[in-house]
Amino acid sequence: MAQSLSTAPFKPDVNPSTLRRVMDSVLSLQFKATFLVVVLTLSVTAAVSGYLLQSSGQLAREQHDEQMVRVASLLSKAAGAIMTGGNASELEALAVESANGLPLLYVIFSDAYGEQLAVAEHHSVHVLQRLQRNESERVPVPGTPVFHAPSEEAPVFLDVTYPISVRADGDDGSDNRTSKLIGYVRTGMVANNWQRTMAGKLDLVVGVGILAMVVAIPLGFLLVRKIVAPLDGLADAMLRFSQGKLEVRSQVTRRDEIGRLASTFNLMADQHQHTHERIVRLNSELEERVAYRTHQLRELASREPLTGLYNRRHFNEMLERRFSEAVRYSTDLTCLMIDLDEFKAANDAFGHQVGDELLVLTAGTIVGQLRTADLAARYGGDEFIILLPQTDAENSRILAERMAERFSRDVAERFPNVRVSMSVGIASLQLLEPKDAESLIRYADRALYDAKKKGKSCIVCAMPAPTPVAT
Repeated sequence: MAQSLSTAPFKPDVNPSTLRRVMDSVLSLQFKATFLVVVLTLSVTAAVSGYLLQSSGQLAREQHDEQMVRVASLLSKAAGAIMTGGNASELEALAVESANGLPLLYVIFSDAYGEQLAVAEHHSVHVLQRLQRNESERVPVPGTPVFHAPSEEAPVFLDVTYPISVRADGDDGSDNRTSKLIGYVRTGMVANNWQRTMAGKLDLVVGVGILAMVVAIPLGFLLVRKIVAPLDGLADAMLRFSQGKLEVRSQVTRRDEIGRLASTFNLMADQHQHTHERIVRLNSELEERVAYRTHQLRELASREPLTGLYNRRHFNEMLERRFSEAVRYSTDLTCLMIDLDEFKAANDAFGHQVGDELLVLTAGTIVGQLRTADLAARYGGDEFIILLPQTDAENSRILAERMAERFSRDVAERFPNVRVSMSVGIASLQLLEPKDAESLIRYADRALYDAKKKGKSCIVCAMPAPTPVAT
């Protein structure tokens, strides 16, 4: 039984992944660059070949010119000897014999004034009539061949005029011999077939080279532009990203190496942005912690450990600042020096623990009566010092009295058997007008000394020295 043949059309089994790889290879930067190199190589090869052919043709032309000049030179020498002897028939015979066969087409001998003496032309051409009709074709420079295009009268030929000179004695009868111009020889020579073939090939190669260059230049430009344009976009995105614009991404969407480079850059930019945001967040948290720890360390370094008040070093630093501000803005600044009466006796009688508790109690009483802008410090031992910005002497006295009363009540409640009180010396900037901050402290210390002399729980405000009265 014969098998039936299927007439269904043949469909090649093409794997999509294989087709994708082929397309990626065709669209790859390597393929484009290779194609560009091939085109440029062909263009350069054509240009070099054309140059070599042109150089070869030029060399052949120069050799042909030299040959023709040598022939004209030989004719010039022969004609010079005949013209010196004055034999016109020999000159005519020389012209006919020279023009009898190729490659010479014609020979013309003339005197120094251009009058023709002997003329001969090859029987197969009629070049002389053409030269006589067109006087513009006369050679302007003797010894320089002139190229003539082919015509009905003659093929391609070169025309040259060469001077005829003879040696002559000097006019003064000396042995010095000079050259004397007695005429010219003009002749034409056929350009050989090889030169014409070389010229045709040269034209063909030059034309092909020019055509290849004309095609390669715009094609190369388009290919390079196709490669460079996305690279410019990617470079611009990288530049803006490097300037801190972390949200910038490349918009290049290609399937070749440039596309993969752009995708890699975008992935790197995403990771860098996430890392940068995380670092910024961690850095902000770290700065906050450092600032907090620095503040804590500064507070620990500037405070006295037992009472928690500022120490003397920190107080001196703040004193200069507050004093300068008060002087600059013409505001008052009052200093209070505080000393505990009978503190040494209580410390000796009840022990150092009670003495320390009394100092802590004193610090608590002082801090409880002060404002935020006020500054209190332990000056040394059982002495304390307070700065009251923008507070005059009278208000400072009221504060000191309230502080002393509160301290006495707190001591009586906590230590009934202890008899410790508070003496205060007050010095005001507006009232005393000290020259510097140290002077203000000395005024307050002197007022405290006066308070101690008067007895326990005493408050004294330093007063300016009385102005002498003139008698």
